[in-house]
Amino acid sequence: MAPASFEKVESTAPRYTVRPLVSADYWHLEALERELWSGDAVGTLGPYYLRLCTELYADWCFLAFDGERPVGYVLNFPKGKVAYCATLAVLPDYQKTKVNYLLIRAMVRKLLEEEMEACRFCVEPGNHEARSVHESLGARVVAEAQDYYHRGDVRLWSEIGKADLEALRARYTRLKLVS
Repeated sequence: MAPASFEKVESTAPRYTVRPLVSADYWHLEALERELWSGDAVGTLGPYYLRLCTELYADWCFLAFDGERPVGYVLNFPKGKVAYCATLAVLPDYQKTKVNYLLIRAMVRKLLEEEMEACRFCVEPGNHEARSVHESLGARVVAEAQDYYHRGDVRLWSEIGKADLEALRARYTRLKLVS
């Protein structure tokens, strides 16, 4: 009797997925926060902040998964026609993967769908990776904030303006990332 042969079946499901938050994602965010920020001087965002994300701003905030495992998020808050990107955070093992790109794409798509006029970021001056991401989207530093989270803490505010958002729209439309 001949040995059985098996065909290798490839999964058609994408490895990484991104979707808007739902209320139950509070626990995913809380676990990611502990893993990412528990040793940071500023610390974690806290339960009230996370609940704001899952309950009031869920359609502006996005969670990335590797299969079923949450691996990153981007949290945004609109105020009129200006969005504030509060945090883009990805687990270290996923930072050089497609996860960052997918989270940014979800954020940009939302900015364009809602016809926002600007998007602002607040970042530490030495966080060159984050600043590079912001600059790649067209953001420019518009202000420096002193004593932001604690005495001596310096943050930079950068902004993607209306013209830069329209340039992103053209680029994303050409690449068929938005319609």
